Amino acid sequence: MHALCRCIPGVLRGRVLASCTMRGLLPILSVLGVLSVLPSAAASQAPPRDPDNEEPTVSEAPLPPPGRADLDALAKLRTRAETSGFQATGSYQETIDFLKQLAAHFPQMYLGFFGSSGQGRPLPFVVVSKEKAFTGRKAQRLPKPIVLIQNGIHAGEIEGKDASLMLLRELGEGKHREILDEVTLVIVPIYNVDGHERVSPYNRPNQNGPSAGMGFRTTSDGLDLNRDFLKLSSEEARSLVALITSWRPHLHVDDHVTDGVDMDWTLTWFYAEAPQIAAPVDAWMRAHLPAALAATEKDGFRTGPYVDLIDRNDPSKGFSSWVAQPRYSSGYLPLRNRPSVLVEMHSYKPYEQRVRGNRSFLLHLLREVARDPKTLLRAVAEAEEAEVALGRPDAAPSEVALVYEESQEADSIRFPVYAGAAKTSVVTGQPLYQFQRGKVQEITVPWFHKPRVTKTLPRPRGYLVLPGWPQIEQRLRWQGLRVEKLTAPADLDVEAIRVAKPKYAESPYQGLTRVTAEVTRTPEKRTIPAGALWVPADQPDFEVAVQLLEPDAADSLLSWGLLSTVFEQKEYMEPRVLEAWAAEKLKTDRQAAAAWNEALQDEKFAADPIARYRWWFQRTPYLDPMVGLVPVFRAMKAPVLKTLPWR
Repeated sequence: MHALCRCIPGVLRGRVLASCTMRGLLPILSVLGVLSVLPSAAASQAPPRDPDNEEPTVSEAPLPPPGRADLDALAKLRTRAETSGFQATGSYQETIDFLKQLAAHFPQMYLGFFGSSGQGRPLPFVVVSKEKAFTGRKAQRLPKPIVLIQNGIHAGEIEGKDASLMLLRELGEGKHREILDEVTLVIVPIYNVDGHERVSPYNRPNQNGPSAGMGFRTTSDGLDLNRDFLKLSSEEARSLVALITSWRPHLHVDDHVTDGVDMDWTLTWFYAEAPQIAAPVDAWMRAHLPAALAATEKDGFRTGPYVDLIDRNDPSKGFSSWVAQPRYSSGYLPLRNRPSVLVEMHSYKPYEQRVRGNRSFLLHLLREVARDPKTLLRAVAEAEEAEVALGRPDAAPSEVALVYEESQEADSIRFPVYAGAAKTSVVTGQPLYQFQRGKVQEITVPWFHKPRVTKTLPRPRGYLVLPGWPQIEQRLRWQGLRVEKLTAPADLDVEAIRVAKPKYAESPYQGLTRVTAEVTRTPEKRTIPAGALWVPADQPDFEVAVQLLEPDAADSLLSWGLLSTVFEQKEYMEPRVLEAWAAEKLKTDRQAAAAWNEALQDEKFAADPIARYRWWFQRTPYLDPMVGLVPVFRAMKAPVLKTLPWR
């Protein structure tokens, strides 16, 4: 490039680059002469506008109907499921091609990609917006709720993808316009894209089709993405959580397939109830989900709550609908004050029935949101405001829930299970309940579904994380939490967290060795060094930080084995050196001698050389004070800190 060409503003440089390289200096001078009389192009030093910051245009006018050419094209557009008589589902590339063809005739739809998989496939997402608010920042400035529908987290359970494609085509044809008028819709058609491409008819032995094959449950490196919402071990999960952070959807739907019991329900569902979810959000779900389910039933698809039999050989004992931990989407989104609907289609129903039932529910749920959009906006806003208020420096002391379990309090429900009886299994020799498919036996059974808080902690004003722990820093960054970095040391009153007596799982889970430990929290005075991170409590997603950092939370970083080095003693005292130290102590320290004699009264202790060694080593000044110390401190009063924003 000619030196003079570099002087031309970038917005015009591409238009004159050919002149720079082919026609010599004279055309360049001519262009510069033109620029000298165009102050808006040459003289202005204002940066170009970021289109993402432009206010989206809100129009009350109805959208014009699609043109005849668009309708004709969409009438010919069919999914692989439809063209195969629901014997197959489209590949990744077929799905992308379908969406590209749809977008060409649907101006209010955008196809983008929000990350990449372990094998390098782009992760697709679709936005449908009347205002063409195709970024999260634009969509959040609209006075309408954002709904995120997620499909294929377990890629063999892919009904939601085909249901979503059919629904998107209907929206492109001008149907269901009330949804476009009142909702911004975001759809992830395939989340686990690598598992989606590992196709086999033998991937799902407990599932009825599609007979040509379906994808696999996990990622290419064996991770279950529906166990990864909090710890974020996978590239895919980090990308999806970034999408959630960017868009902040007001409602989330996660489409799955369930097995384990044979019954007449085609679609089962679950959502976290209060107190696991904020009260305003719980109230919205109770007010609006039943209408969507009732409309789905009118379409011919029976619905009921998610079923996990209490006794697999006796359905009359009832079932649980489970309490989700933060590793799952249905337990993670409530930490961010969002309702999440888990959809579980019944695996033994034909694939077409499952797809059409899934589509019916999605349509009616979106219609219910569109019928009264402001109540969903208000419910989420109130939940966020309450979370922020509880964490403010001047807020009254409060408790934060750490662990939820299922209540033993049950409701009664009519359960359309298929008749059956327990017989002796040829395989195991044990009783095995055999269902008589299609023979409905309506019985009243206990339904366990209510969460209860089993462990709380005083809510801190925030957390201080010591520098040098990248596995913590990364998760705070990936989760999109508001974090500040100390620019100077601070002498503070804090609660230190110590862990001891670790118990490790016998086998790995999700490629990690889980661990539990005894946890103690004690007030201390500490000098927190510059470079430490400050995670304040007055932010709407603070409970994500609570679940990550408190070691006795179910899915904390410590529980996943990501902080297990805190248990490890790196230096030791040679027994002869310790012997000399102990002998001198027994001569000069009466209290130590008395304590030692008392300890020896325990015959088990006296016979255990390792326990005896530890007893003495723990009393020496050579014991590493960092062993067992979690590198996270709880600030129970708002500290005075010198900080800068950190990302």
